[in-house]
Amino acid sequence: MPPGKRENNWIDGLRGIACFIVVTGHLCSSFAPWLHSPVVVEGGPAHVFQLPFFRFCVGERAAVALFFFITGYVNALNPLKKLREGNLEDALTSLSKSTFNRTGRLVVPTDAAIFFAWLVCQTNAHRLASRIDAWWIRGGTHEPGPTVWESIIRLCRNLTMFWHTGASEYDGTHWTIPFFLKGSMLVYLAVLGTTLTGLRYRKAIIVFLYLWAWSGGGALMEMNVYAGMFLAELTADYGPRATSVLPKYAPSLIILLGLYISSFPEENPDWMPWSHHINLFAGQFIPAGGELSRYVVSVGTTIVVYGVFFSHTARRILSHPFMNFIGRVSFPVYLLHNTLMRTVLAWLIYWRSAMSADDLNAVDEAGNPILLERGGPMTFFFGIPAFYVILYAFAHFWTEHVDSRCMRFVAWMQRKAFGEEEPVVEKRGILNGTAIAV
Repeated sequence: MPPGKRENNWIDGLRGIACFIVVTGHLCSSFAPWLHSPVVVEGGPAHVFQLPFFRFCVGERAAVALFFFITGYVNALNPLKKLREGNLEDALTSLSKSTFNRTGRLVVPTDAAIFFAWLVCQTNAHRLASRIDAWWIRGGTHEPGPTVWESIIRLCRNLTMFWHTGASEYDGTHWTIPFFLKGSMLVYLAVLGTTLTGLRYRKAIIVFLYLWAWSGGGALMEMNVYAGMFLAELTADYGPRATSVLPKYAPSLIILLGLYISSFPEENPDWMPWSHHINLFAGQFIPAGGELSRYVVSVGTTIVVYGVFFSHTARRILSHPFMNFIGRVSFPVYLLHNTLMRTVLAWLIYWRSAMSADDLNAVDEAGNPILLERGGPMTFFFGIPAFYVILYAFAHFWTEHVDSRCMRFVAWMQRKAFGEEEPVVEKRGILNGTAIAV
């Protein structure tokens, strides 16, 4: 049975889109890295997917900004609502439990995914990917540990030190997850620090924190987190009537403006007039040493989400059951897609070259490895959709059978930590139909 409809479930749709963009971005980084620029070569023509709005096939930075925005919004919403109700005790209880739960719901599934990536590596499943011509995939491959003991030591190091450095040996795309955890803690600290302040002052403090993050180079995490917190305040202000606040076409124009700004290319923005003008304008406001593309994309992403917040049509689209499905499996997709790219995708795209190779370990006269060549257009035409089907099917399986167990484990830890009683589950007696508590 599908889960019930949740309040603000349009956020699930946004989360699902963000994760899908991350995957497509990594595919493009692997097979078409030139898409990160606004044109193929300086002075040359632009590919359709290098144009504004269409560039989201390589919009990983916009997707990451969106993830942090959602982190600020979701984690602040319930405590802020309880503070609005004047129930300080419930607000603090909710804040404490949310802090505990958020940590467990990030750490436990991520460590499970790290273990899975380690296990795949130990079976030598990276062998093919280590010989392909896609540098982005090839660069993240590893050989199994020289000994069982050394492999176990590496696993333990990745399960622990990863949360300090963000560097995972077996899946480099996990680097953002410690930042998600830190972002959650920023939310809880800000909410706790403003618990007794008036509503207007709390909003002013959130705006100040956003500007403080701007001046300090916090375009990756802090700015987006605080922007999400402010939207949580607006949600508490307007509730369901938010979609009728602005004139009919205003939210659509806001979304289009945000999408245009978020299209800012990661590399060589001066190669096209549209990105060059954004570069010149934004450069006047970015602090010294700040990464301009992250600032621009973060601002654009924030504008998009605020436009969606005020748009009835956008919310309805993002609340569609399909959008909610890809949102529910988004975290497993994020955790697993890199491992599947280095195994499943590598075989789907390079199987013909691998089957015809005499030796996968062959080297040229200079001692450099002879790389396998990718398949042709038809290989990609069938291989990429097949990869997405496998990825989302596996993510769904992971959600049902791994994530659910991780969540039950976190819930058990919460009950122990907060001194709560075990939940009572009622079952009907077979003989007399009486309820039996177990």
